[in-house]
Amino acid sequence: MMSDRVKSLKQPRVFYFSTATASFERFGFYSLSYLLVLYVKNFFNFSDHDSFILFGVFNALVFLAPALGGYLGDNIIGIKRTLIVGLVLEALALLALALPTDKAFLVALALTVVGVGLFKVAPTDLLGRAYASNDARIDSGFTLYYMLMNIGAALAPITTGYVQRYFGWHMAFLCGFFAMLAAVITYFVLKDRATDVDSPPGKKPLSIKKWIIFLSGTLVSIGIVIFLLNYATISNIFFAVSTIFLLIYFVNEIRKGPRQEKMEICACLCLIIIGMIFFIMYFQLYMSITLFTDRCINHNFLGLNIPTSAFLGLNPIWVILFSPFLVMIYNNLERKKKDLKITAKFALGLLFTSLCFMFLYFSHFFHDANFTVSNLWLILAIGLFSFGELLISALGVAMVARIAPKRMYGVMMGAWYLIACSLASSVSGKVSDLASIPDSLTDKALILGIYAKAFLVIGLLGVGFAVIVFLISPYINRIGHLK
Repeated sequence: MMSDRVKSLKQPRVFYFSTATASFERFGFYSLSYLLVLYVKNFFNFSDHDSFILFGVFNALVFLAPALGGYLGDNIIGIKRTLIVGLVLEALALLALALPTDKAFLVALALTVVGVGLFKVAPTDLLGRAYASNDARIDSGFTLYYMLMNIGAALAPITTGYVQRYFGWHMAFLCGFFAMLAAVITYFVLKDRATDVDSPPGKKPLSIKKWIIFLSGTLVSIGIVIFLLNYATISNIFFAVSTIFLLIYFVNEIRKGPRQEKMEICACLCLIIIGMIFFIMYFQLYMSITLFTDRCINHNFLGLNIPTSAFLGLNPIWVILFSPFLVMIYNNLERKKKDLKITAKFALGLLFTSLCFMFLYFSHFFHDANFTVSNLWLILAIGLFSFGELLISALGVAMVARIAPKRMYGVMMGAWYLIACSLASSVSGKVSDLASIPDSLTDKALILGIYAKAFLVIGLLGVGFAVIVFLISPYINRIGHLK
């Protein structure tokens, strides 16, 4: 009896393919993402405001692109094909950044955007297709996937932080390139574990004509991204228009679909909007929290002087530590048929993430004579942040796998990345301006005060939204048929 239970919780074969490629890819991606704000401030002398704007646009494009990547994987060329092309583009981007020149900077960012767009949905799309509806393994499987993927994310800022300190920016990006190269190799070594899952187009040979059209479209997309990175205002308009078109698509699907599908789509969209609120706070880690760490946190820990980016590696480290604990809880509650509904998990996720900002606010009352704050405050705050992340970000794609009609997996996952992540990134760049420090300001007391006020505002708003989600969760459960 016990062996049957263990077998029922064993993950599908594609799980190992998805997690291995995603872990290497995340190392490569975060080699750029964690360093980007620090890189443009120190290498290109950007102001806080301009750094936040660039990161906001770049990150918004990174999360916008998977909406198209998911569609291509589901309907045009197949999921595994989008996955490998995305990895190759990201590898080329990091190789360009590793060159001792700044000429290829925007091209590298554009290659990253398009590469992530093709790759990001693919591992979770493949994994989601391996589960049956209401499969008891979904929440634990996606939480484990998120944990293993974050091994790469945890190693990236620590490794590249020290490499950058002693060998320079370009060598740090070269580390990311080698990780992406490892992801490409892993794809070919483990692809047999994904033979049973793909979209219908992925199970058929792809004609030369379709390959040419696809690759030509990829090149055009890279050019468009370079243009959008240069013009932030146009980019924001582009995000808004893209979201409107996606919502029109969902309205059409709701209109023509059977009643149960209508309700499932509506429930997914409600949870995606909740996810957007979370990600507005989440992206502060790469912007306001990064520069707060750089300026106001004591970097000495156990006799070591820790680089700023290495401190940010605390986020995936906490995720790795918390994930087995949460998987154990999910499996135990599932056996007792008492598992929390995903709406409750989302509300708790918002609450814990908000408490991170409240924690950082209170830290400013305990500064030293140099107006720096003990790194223990940051370590514990990011712990709260990471626990909230696991309850929302890790389960966002699990929510799609659980609720969305199977024929819409790719597009709905793309919508998660577009609305919850891309729009949130665009908005978060503006929210970060609450913590923007003028270049002329050098008074450490005033700088710490600006960060404290910004974190208080963000934290209080987050708590308010968490309460609202708790109140509306019964309605979402009802229309989504969440048991």
